[in-house]
Amino acid sequence: MDVTTVARQVVLFLHTVSFAIALATVLKEDFALARARRINAHRLGGAARTVTFALISLWGTGLALVAFEVGFDISALVADPKLAAKIFVVIALTANGIALHTLAFPILLGRKTQARFGLSMPVVLGAISTASWLYASFIGVSRSMAPLMSFADYMALYGTSLVLAIVIALTFVRPRVERLLMRSQGGD
Repeated sequence: MDVTTVARQVVLFLHTVSFAIALATVLKEDFALARARRINAHRLGGAARTVTFALISLWGTGLALVAFEVGFDISALVADPKLAAKIFVVIALTANGIALHTLAFPILLGRKTQARFGLSMPVVLGAISTASWLYASFIGVSRSMAPLMSFADYMALYGTSLVLAIVIALTFVRPRVERLLMRSQGGD
């Protein structure tokens, strides 16, 4: 076994562990929110830090894996629909994470008013986050389907999962978050 193979395997392992930590944290917080009586700022902050560090690790290990696979050859990257879809979803996760930290968390923690969008914006961003992390896991394990899927197929499925997650979140999660926020701010 050569050094490159071992290095790639170590990076892949670190990438997988980082992803597992991020996904587990996101799902754990989603379930905790469903059971909570109030929004716990300390818990939310801790989860946000964990996911942020995991996402940074995923970027580092992911870029290393891309270097092993295609050497940052843009034409090779575009020619691989699965890899292009992974990169797209990671960019979406990163942008959504920034929006969660700067827009949604301050509202959920009562530091920012709910003026224009009310609670819909944090709920939609949360739905995008959960759906994107789950979709990233789908892409990661889609090896047998990858030869059958184009980039457009991956994006259509991703878009469908986002729409479904947002509809579910606005229908079922938003009222729950509204009650939790009222309790957290002393309204109950």
